[in-house]
Amino acid sequence: MRGSFRKACWVHLQGRDARSDVERIARLGFEEVLPSVVAVGGPLYPSRVRPQHPQAGGRDLVGEFVKEAKRRGLRVHAWIVSLCYPNPAFESSHRDWYVVNRLGVSCVDEPPYVPYYKWLCPSRPEVRDNLAELFLEVTDRYEVDGLHFDYIRLPDALLPKALRRKYPGVPLEDVAKPEFDYCYCKVCRERFAEEEGVDPVEIPYGSDLYEKWIAWRAGQVTETVKHVASRVKRAYPGLEVSAAVFPLSVALRYVFQDWPSWGLDLYHPMLYHEFYERSVEWIGEEAKASAGRGLPVSVGVLADFMKSYSEMEQAFRYALESGARGVTVFAYPLPRPELEEWVAKALAGI
Repeated sequence: MRGSFRKACWVHLQGRDARSDVERIARLGFEEVLPSVVAVGGPLYPSRVRPQHPQAGGRDLVGEFVKEAKRRGLRVHAWIVSLCYPNPAFESSHRDWYVVNRLGVSCVDEPPYVPYYKWLCPSRPEVRDNLAELFLEVTDRYEVDGLHFDYIRLPDALLPKALRRKYPGVPLEDVAKPEFDYCYCKVCRERFAEEEGVDPVEIPYGSDLYEKWIAWRAGQVTETVKHVASRVKRAYPGLEVSAAVFPLSVALRYVFQDWPSWGLDLYHPMLYHEFYERSVEWIGEEAKASAGRGLPVSVGVLADFMKSYSEMEQAFRYALESGARGVTVFAYPLPRPELEEWVAKALAGI
């Protein structure tokens, strides 16, 4: 088991020295990397599919890192922020592709929670095609072993408990509010009304029909994932397709992810325990719940939440003992100097 246990990390690419970064990542004990090829805000390379991230300034921040990682023998999975896309140029030219809340307000005009929360609607065929073209473009450009969905969901209808006090107007209880409830764009409303005979704006919260409306929206996310993955697999059958997902216990109700139905090669549940006001032991509980259903998971651990080496070691050991396929650390570069020592030591022990 230990020999096949995967040791991975998400990597923020910021134009640093690629060879130095790759060497440091390898010395920590990681064998796989998920570099941010498409970040919140756009691709980190000149793209023909979506306008580039404004801060990339026309440069390719990806190519040299991928080259160095492959030279060092690391497996590379391109980390692609999929539906969260705050980009002024794209918002202007594709405004109708963005989600609308129950009050009829576009996220382009009033993004929920934070200014960058501007999301594309997964119900639209043109959004699905655009995302598929983006995935294929990445694979055409770079020698990668896999493609990795992130932000493949709708905006949070419910926030993790520890975050609820941070934002005005967010209830502390598990209660949906119309200003945080997406998507009610023309396409979503018309399609649901055709299928169920009712405009979702009229559905009372807490009703059986509202549960069906939750499932319908999750189904749109699922169909988007399947559409993109199938196009990738047709063109590149050997590529692994994976996704960063919310914990299984909350994914559907919080962010409309029914990820066990997606049929991907690997899932990276983000078990960031402090967001849920839970202890490190909760990582093991959630990991077992996923792996126990036969789902191929690599446990996502947020390094900065670890208060000691003991906590880091426990988190990695819980992942190993749960039956998960691996552990994925968020994120390099690690934000505190002691974390490098803790991560290296903990990885060496599994």
